[in-house]
Amino acid sequence: MAVADITVVPWYPVEGENKGYYLVDEAIEVIKVSGLQYEVGAMSTTVEGPVEEILALVPAVQDRVFTLGGERVLTTLRIDAKKAGPLSMESKYGKHR
Repeated sequence: MAVADITVVPWYPVEGENKGYYLVDEAIEVIKVSGLQYEVGAMSTTVEGPVEEILALVPAVQDRVFTLGGERVLTTLRIDAKKAGPLSMESKYGKHR
């Protein structure tokens, strides 16, 4: 099990702030339909699941942005994976809620 942080920045062409947010919303929709547990944050989206499934999200998210007219997308992915034992979003930041 792993917890990952995904940030997607549609670089160009983005005709104004609303178009940029629309593309980010569409990227989040790809994560939503993946079936993985996720939480949208102010600057990124956190997902929880098998590493292989998390890694498969990256090209799927980028493809959605490209399909909707983006020519370039900057994607940042950070993964915290644990060999044995539980690892979850709740274990990482539950005490801060």
